[in-house]
Amino acid sequence: MKVYKNSVLTFLLYSLFILAVLAIHHLLSPTPFQYVRSIICFGLAPAFILYANHKQLWFRSSLRWVIKLSRRPVLSSILFVMSALASFDLAFHLPLSEFVHLFLLGFGAFIYWTPLLLQCSFIQLQNYMRRFLYLILTSLSFVLYHEASFFFSEGTDAEAFLYTGVMIMIIQLFSLILEWAEDEKENDPVNVKGYFKSISKN
Repeated sequence: MKVYKNSVLTFLLYSLFILAVLAIHHLLSPTPFQYVRSIICFGLAPAFILYANHKQLWFRSSLRWVIKLSRRPVLSSILFVMSALASFDLAFHLPLSEFVHLFLLGFGAFIYWTPLLLQCSFIQLQNYMRRFLYLILTSLSFVLYHEASFFFSEGTDAEAFLYTGVMIMIIQLFSLILEWAEDEKENDPVNVKGYFKSISKN
């Protein structure tokens, strides 16, 4: 029953996400290409990581490189900016530019979400402060890159992609803060006791 409830909740959340993305893109960008970018970057990429967590796919040797990369947030953020953002402006000088960009976008988005979402039993999760700083810095980079792109190119074709990303990043930040606060409530009674009363040595 618990699995069924989780599946229904996941389905409802992603349905809400798709409806929100559709609404944003309908209002700001009727271009289908921008809608596809949003679905890949903020829908499919995190969904695949959550699926891999659930199915414990990280035990496969072919995916161990992802785990190593998830422990390097600076490198992950650089790859995200280059693959998911800069490739939108640079790839259009290449043949089949849209397909090249979507491939790089998928790769960059997948790398971006791993420090935040990847979980497996044989590694320790990144601490909350590191994840918080990673999310703040990558979100700022995401917004500043688009603002600079709008300023120099004088175009707003990616405006809907920007607003979709900001919405998802705020939700992720809110979720991380709630998880952090909930975890802080769970005190270790042995350690707490040791602050006020010395623990006997046996």
